[in-house]
Amino acid sequence: MQRVLFTGASRGLGAAAARRMLGDNPELHLIVLTRDGRTDLPRTTAIRADLARMDDIRAAAAQVTEPLDGFVGNAGLQHPTARTATPDGFETTFAVNVLANYLLLRLLPFAGTGRIVITGSDSHFGQFRHTFGLVPAPTWMAPEKLAEPGAVARGRGAYSTSKLGVIYLVHALARRLPEGLDAYTFNPGFTPGTGLVRTDRVGDVMWRRVLPFVPGVNTVERAGHQLAKAATGPRPAPSGAYIDRWSVIPSSAESYDEAREEELWAAAGKLTGS
Repeated sequence: MQRVLFTGASRGLGAAAARRMLGDNPELHLIVLTRDGRTDLPRTTAIRADLARMDDIRAAAAQVTEPLDGFVGNAGLQHPTARTATPDGFETTFAVNVLANYLLLRLLPFAGTGRIVITGSDSHFGQFRHTFGLVPAPTWMAPEKLAEPGAVARGRGAYSTSKLGVIYLVHALARRLPEGLDAYTFNPGFTPGTGLVRTDRVGDVMWRRVLPFVPGVNTVERAGHQLAKAATGPRPAPSGAYIDRWSVIPSSAESYDEAREEELWAAAGKLTGS
């Protein structure tokens, strides 16, 4: 029996990916982290955890006692502003999109071989062709500063910055993993129809009702299939690579910066107390 821990499997592309993974592999068992500790997926164990609370993450990780064969960090959010704070005092987008993944990966037990996939975003490129002008380019600064509410001017800017941070996190992680345990960033591309902007009423209506009909955007089901393949399909590339939908491509030039990667890794350890 293969065991994979999955965050963000309750809705959208995460739910589509989880269903496909379970359908493709009858030997797969998922462990999902959800806010209410419930799931409708078969062969799945749900653990209650709010990823904006570091104590919840620690408690959830402590319940995973058998080695995992994989991890899919798909949970993520985008707020209208960058001034919201978690109970720990961190800017919420950075906490959920970056720090939660870091802490889980430090605490969870893994088997000798497997695959870790964290969902990123092509908004980290900061280019119109990736964002349709809806998301500002990343504004990278010291990670301790990014963890402060209001350090980034706008909520969507905090989102693109956090997704640049995801790539830095994956690169740093890949250097630390033993041979046979790989880490990747997965980019679904522009995929309206998910719950990503659910905290923004106007944005959510556009995201769910209008943007799905824009030519060239991804669909929830197709993105779920792509994430499932990234997580459990044939090995796509050397550890640390960036998977863009079906293909492996380079991420942005800015995303290759070992000094920033190591700075983020060290800062995340201090911020989460791990």
